[in-house]
Amino acid sequence: MIRNRIHLLALIGWLLLLNGCALFTSHYDATRHENFTKLKAVHVKLFDNWTEGSEKKWKEDEVSSYCDKGDLSFREAFEFAKSKDNNDKTGQRAVKILWEEFEENCKLSLSEKKLFSKTFKENLLPEIEKNYSYAIAGELTRVNAPQ
Repeated sequence: MIRNRIHLLALIGWLLLLNGCALFTSHYDATRHENFTKLKAVHVKLFDNWTEGSEKKWKEDEVSSYCDKGDLSFREAFEFAKSKDNNDKTGQRAVKILWEEFEENCKLSLSEKKLFSKTFKENLLPEIEKNYSYAIAGELTRVNAPQ
């Protein structure tokens, strides 16, 4: 499932590189770019906070609270993208893909009721970071897109 999302984000990024294409009518927005970078930080911090390490303890109320706050951040970014996307909806799709990935990670932590293993984090985090890089790069391609 994660690989499919990576391919979808790569496709969205590639399509945005075709910035001369008339199909894409949304243009660069600094707030949307900032939203992607903040969401990346929220998602990575989930793993920093709740991955096995010295003296770390899994606490359901803290994980749940963090996931709820993260969900609100994604919801705000999605609504902002919705307000900015004209007909292409690429911003909305990118936020939604990243949001679903965050939600899956939260659900996993809450259902397992334990810290993520270091191996799990080491295997998953590079893919997650790559997905955010695709979304950020896609937004940056809008800088020179024709209006």
